This record gives sequence, C-alpha cells and structure tokens, in this order.
Amino acid sequence: MLNYIKFLIYQLLGFSLAIPKLIKFKKSPDKFSSKETFEFIHNQAKKSLDFIDVKLTVLGKEKLPSEPVLFVMNHSSMLDSFILMASVDRPTGCLIADEPIWKNMPLIKDWTSLINCVYINRSNNRDGIKSIIKASENILSGHSMAVFPEGDLTWIKDPNSLISDFRSGALKIAYKAKCPIVPLVIKNSKDIYEGYHPVGKINSYPIEVEFLDPVYDHLSDTSLKSSNLGISIKNNMINNIRQFLNK
Repeated sequence: MLNYIKFLIYQLLGFSLAIPKLIKFKKSPDKFSSKETFEFIHNQAKKSLDFIDVKLTVLGKEKLPSEPVLFVMNHSSMLDSFILMASVDRPTGCLIADEPIWKNMPLIKDWTSLINCVYINRSNNRDGIKSIIKASENILSGHSMAVFPEGDLTWIKDPNSLISDFRSGALKIAYKAKCPIVPLVIKNSKDIYEGYHPVGKINSYPIEVEFLDPVYDHLSDTSLKSSNLGISIKNNMINNIRQFLNK
C-alpha cells in the first residue's frame, strides 16, 4: 500500500497547493487560455506517475492532427485517466460517468469543470444525448475531448478480452463535431492498480501509450454506423496491443 499512500499524499498536496491558482482561474476565466488551465492537470498527472515510479512512454504524437479531435481509449486501470492526461499535451476534456463519487470529489470537480469535462448519465438516453452534444460543442469551440467507449474497466466487463465491447454511441461526438477520431492505446496498465475502487494497491510498472492513425471514415462516409466504426477502431487497437505483447 506504500505506493498508494504516496500517490494519495501527492494528490492532496498538489491540489491543495494549487487552490490559489484554482481560485484565480475560476474568478477570471476569460483572462486565461484553455492551455493555461490544462497545463496544471497535465503536469500533475505526469508528476503523479513519476512519483510512484510508473515510467510512461508515449509513441505516435507526430500523427496527431493540429485540429481538435476525439480521443478514443481502452480502459484497463483506475489510473487510466492520469495516463491520459499525462500523455496528451493539448487541452483535453473527458467524458466521465455521472457517478456521485466522481462528480462530487472536492477540488477535482472544479478542475474537471475548468478543462471542460462532461458527465454522462449512461442509464438515461435523453441525458446521454445532451452530454454527447455538449462534448461535440467543446470540440467545435477548439477543445479536444476523450472517451473510454468500453464504459467500464475491460477486465470487469470481460476478463478474457484485451478490449471489451464498445458503447459506440460515444463516437457520435465526432460525427456531430465533424472532427477526426484518434485511437489512443494504453498498454500494460491493468496491473499497476489492483482494485475497482478509489482505494487500491498501486504497482510500479512501465506503461506504453500509442496514438494510432487518425480516423476519418465517418467524415468521408456519413452513412457509416457508429457501431460499425466502433468495431473497426476496437479491432485496430487490439492488433496494436497484440503486437506489443509479442515483442
């Protein structure tokens, strides 16, 4: 549990010491760019992983389009959100499950709001559509978004899969925003966090993250169903993980 305690202390210190900065950003949001507000979260995530000796290798950044995108990631660990925020170096919000434990977390909820995260109610289709529209509006305003389309941890949904089935409705964000989709594959993250709750055991393992080629299929073929697109993206991500495992 030593790594978890170190990680927890780092979060408490990092977010507490940043309260003056948070107040400044909230008081005068028009005076600060999205890059300035995102920079704290990006650095906090990177330093958090360094602090628990999780070495992060990021590949494929040269493939990223200059325009805002929808990042699509697999989800094997409770630390994947930190891995995401440490890996991207552009303002990026995330689609987050509308659960009280995440939505009401002190300080964290303020920062998620500042970086344009969107909460989604997965049990209410009408509310879900509103969240998808909001996320697409963020992209149209110049702010990338990220989704974990599995909707839950891979090993919870299907212990025998490298990536479980997508809830492909989240991909409609890219349809509405008319933006590229960039698959982001997180490799070897399952065992760095043992557990399915905010309290768990953290292990120090190297993590590799790879940005795959941007996907434009939904833009060139507007009749392409998001479910079919989701299967294609998931299979490409699985092939990438297999190549990693076979090294």
